[in-house]
Amino acid sequence: MKTSVKILCALMACLCLALCACQKNPTEVDVPDGMILASSDIVDYYLFVPEGWRVDMSGGMVSAYKSAEDPTSVSVMTWETPYADDTPADVWEMYKGEFESVFSDFTVESSTSMLLDGAAAQKYVYTGKLADNTFRYTQLITVRHSAAYLITVTEITSSTTDHTEEITAILDNFRWK
Repeated sequence: MKTSVKILCALMACLCLALCACQKNPTEVDVPDGMILASSDIVDYYLFVPEGWRVDMSGGMVSAYKSAEDPTSVSVMTWETPYADDTPADVWEMYKGEFESVFSDFTVESSTSMLLDGAAAQKYVYTGKLADNTFRYTQLITVRHSAAYLITVTEITSSTTDHTEEITAILDNFRWK
């Protein structure tokens, strides 16, 4: 009987070791093909950007940009919302006036409801002029656990490069931890 118990315990220990060896390290993440991880361990999401983009976390937010020649960029900002029941539309309304005051020729092109890795989100596409340049912004706003998340993709409209596929890949591959 004692031998059977010892053998059973040894088999259970081997099984546990085998299962643990197959599990991923919790800090590892599957990076989508053609993308690189652009977020750090201190945030509660994974942001992936296309290979070749430059990641920059020096400005107090997660961001990445295409190149010095092509200033297309993406950034993620987050902050606590004033009210627990704020929606993405509420957050937009709180800050829309600031956008209008910063940009001349501020024009909202579209507003679309969508999901961001399962969280209700609102996507706004707008243009605005700063100095001599007109920019197109794609902003996704979501509220999760009383925090607002603002994902902003910025493109200069005079660019001849179409970034639609890259922007779609960035937004489609955003994941919560």
